[in-house]
Amino acid sequence: MMRWIIGSSLKLRVVVVALAALLMVFGFTEFDDMPVDTLPEFSRPYVEIQTEALGLSAQEVEALITTPLEADMLNGTPWVEEIRSESIPGLSSVVLIFEKGTDIMHARQVVQERLVSVHALPNVSKPPTMINPVASANRSMAIGLKSDTLSLIEMSVLARWTIVPRLMGLPGVANVSIWGQRKKQLQVLVDPQQLKDQGVTLRQVISTTGNALWASPLSFLEASTPGTGGWIDTPNQRLGVRHLLPITTAKDLAKLPIDGTSSMRLGDVTTVVEDHQPLIGDAIVEDAASLMLVVEKFPWASTMEVTEEVEEALVALQPGLLGVEMDSTLFRPATYLEQAEDNLSLALLMGGVLALLALLAFLFDWRATLIGAVAVLLSLIAAVAVLYAQGVTINMMIITGFVIALSAIIDDAIVGVENIVRRLGLPRKGGREESTARIILEALLETRAPLLYATLIMVLAVAPVLFLGGVTGALVHPIATSFVLALLASLVVAITVTPALSLLLLREGSRQGGNSPVAVTLQGFYTAMFSWAARVPRPAFVTVCAILVVGVAIVPFLREESLLPNFKETDLVVRWQSSFGASHSAMSRIATLANRELRSVPGVRNVSAHVGRAVMSDERTDMSSGELWVSLDPSADYDTAVAAVKDVVAGYPGLSPEVLTYLQAKVRGERSGTGEALVVRVYGEDLNLIRTKAEEIRRVLSRINGIVDPTVQFMKETPTLEIEVDLDKAMHYGLKPGDVRRAATTLVSGIEVGSLFEEQKVFDVVVWGNPDIRRS
Repeated sequence: MMRWIIGSSLKLRVVVVALAALLMVFGFTEFDDMPVDTLPEFSRPYVEIQTEALGLSAQEVEALITTPLEADMLNGTPWVEEIRSESIPGLSSVVLIFEKGTDIMHARQVVQERLVSVHALPNVSKPPTMINPVASANRSMAIGLKSDTLSLIEMSVLARWTIVPRLMGLPGVANVSIWGQRKKQLQVLVDPQQLKDQGVTLRQVISTTGNALWASPLSFLEASTPGTGGWIDTPNQRLGVRHLLPITTAKDLAKLPIDGTSSMRLGDVTTVVEDHQPLIGDAIVEDAASLMLVVEKFPWASTMEVTEEVEEALVALQPGLLGVEMDSTLFRPATYLEQAEDNLSLALLMGGVLALLALLAFLFDWRATLIGAVAVLLSLIAAVAVLYAQGVTINMMIITGFVIALSAIIDDAIVGVENIVRRLGLPRKGGREESTARIILEALLETRAPLLYATLIMVLAVAPVLFLGGVTGALVHPIATSFVLALLASLVVAITVTPALSLLLLREGSRQGGNSPVAVTLQGFYTAMFSWAARVPRPAFVTVCAILVVGVAIVPFLREESLLPNFKETDLVVRWQSSFGASHSAMSRIATLANRELRSVPGVRNVSAHVGRAVMSDERTDMSSGELWVSLDPSADYDTAVAAVKDVVAGYPGLSPEVLTYLQAKVRGERSGTGEALVVRVYGEDLNLIRTKAEEIRRVLSRINGIVDPTVQFMKETPTLEIEVDLDKAMHYGLKPGDVRRAATTLVSGIEVGSLFEEQKVFDVVVWGNPDIRRS
């Protein structure tokens, strides 16, 4: 078979060389546009469902939303390996992890079919939302918004209704979350004592406000069924009826007469203002409360392309956002990729020159060197072409595989061409051209069989890597894949292009005489070493065994994290966790102080922070957690700057700060859910009993051989105010527990009674307790 392939390549040498030239031209023109990223996708296929329930405690979220979703609707979904859920105050998150290789779109389809029954959930939250699929390293940019003339509420309106829809329309953008968003609302603030003094009930305020609007989500109000405008038929035409709402401002709403009263208006017993919703998170930019837009990308999108598209969109939006400054450098992974590409291009150029010099030194003939260089370059281009056809994103792991295979490819080229040149230098018989083709054929057949076996051995050596699972397998698979592709491409080039080029270039002139001086010198050294090992095998055997023992001894000290290269990213993330139950003002104050101190560190270019979470974001935490995003100057000393950042954040006791690069944080977060070999979950209603049983299980597991340091992870507890109705006293006042809950909900959390529609924007109208009530 190999004889036929080489012989056909010699006969069709012009066609083979022409196809090789076309492939090289294609590679130089098309590969420059291939998507580039730092790491491959390392997350298992998953679908996440988030349900916003502002005002509910974690226990209520678990009982009313998470448990019904997880147990009744999503349990038994096809191809699901694992279901994880998390309930925190105001948010339910359910993550379905699917079998390896499951198509994410098929997974989303089967989950969506299960969500058709969400109407069965209690009406205490927003509808469950299935989050768009995002990449393992999902964040591609963070954009800070600031203004000297606009308030945070006005900027939030621009962000929600102008900037975010434009960015969400970009091909690679999966989600844009707004940290620190302050939604514009019309708020009717009530004081129970004032209502009592005026003889007005809270129910009257709610019904007055809700029924004044076109539509209300409250089913007990008449506005829940607003009706339609209809039309009027005249003898000649039909006229549609459209109602115009005269209420547009807080002053308009305050003029409404209260239901059940003769002349009292809403503004007489309440305070009607324009304000924002209670915050579940906030952003700090340039030492002040601000807005931060976090752009997340799809798994198949390129970080570089998404960054370019977002920046172009921001430039296009800027003329319409007078007074708003947008800073897209808070977090920009593309900066590191651009720097890495420049360094890689320089390294490849230097490596190419050194490889060319090595070929010239070993082959000692410019024609042979040209053939070898073309063979090496074409092998790499052919391997990349296979990945290009598959739509694979080029990442550092793929490049690592190519670099590892490069020595074998160069060796393959040198051995093949060297043997051809050496055979051509011997006396020949018969016609020159026929003899040259035959010599090339025999020379390649002489070297191809050993090289074929060597290639097969190397492929088999890396085959076990393909069976690794988890995050490690996802990171190592691209290395093995690109390595094998490069070897196979080198083999194909060696039996097709190399003989064709050799017949075209070497038949008229080949080296006559001895070998390359470099090759002669190295061959002498190799012969001496081989002779020594053959004469005294015991020292050689002992040396090999010692190296093997050292390698085996190192294995226990290798950690999974060591498989991940230590990329010197210019963006650092500082994670901190305060005591549970920390307030918004406390966390914002700490974030502002740390922000200001870090900005003074040499080598730090920019600092921003966010605390808590944003609606439909990638963070599922309460206000007690936060992250600082530190952008380093690419020209600064990296290690010195990182050490200085660590020293600064270590000076904030009680926050447990952790300084990581973004990729380290994402890989560690993915491992945290899959790194344990055994997980035992204990669940029930009595927390004290759960703790007792969990500790008993830990003691039992600790006595089993092979289990090291089992730990119990207790649920996070936060301070909570509990309200329990005394039924006897409530009966005296004609109250039911539900009446108390609804009244307390309105005063403490607020109740949405309707919406205002203004310039294609929607704003909520809520009835809420005044600030003094909410702080007591």
